[in-house]
Amino acid sequence: FAADAAADRLFSKGIRPDIVSTDLDGCEDSFLEMNRAGTIMVVHAHGDNMPLLKSWIPRFEGPLVLTTQSRPIERVYNFGGFTDGDRAVFAADELGAAEITLAGFDLDDKDVVPMKHGKLMIARDLLALLDFKI
Repeated sequence: FAADAAADRLFSKGIRPDIVSTDLDGCEDSFLEMNRAGTIMVVHAHGDNMPLLKSWIPRFEGPLVLTTQSRPIERVYNFGGFTDGDRAVFAADELGAAEITLAGFDLDDKDVVPMKHGKLMIARDLLALLDFKI
């Protein structure tokens, strides 16, 4: 798994993630290229990203999984999590990953706006539910 903009950074270094967890706010054309090459796009839908969903979803030609934070419906899943990073951890856990390593996901980042800091604190609390060691 790679979360959102981290996937683009990896891809620019020649590493194509197997799975990308994103709510599309960091989506680039490289996501389409990764998806065409077989990367599974796990796209999270929420009330703030409807225009992004309408713009990007029809353009993905490869494997696609849709997620939500609310009650799942047919073909839309709720693995858990709150940010792209912790949603990736929850999905990996749900899919039976033997080991999960977070790289570049700084839950203690002080150089973020207050709203993002709050989201990171929620992510930390949710990861603790999995007994995830941070």
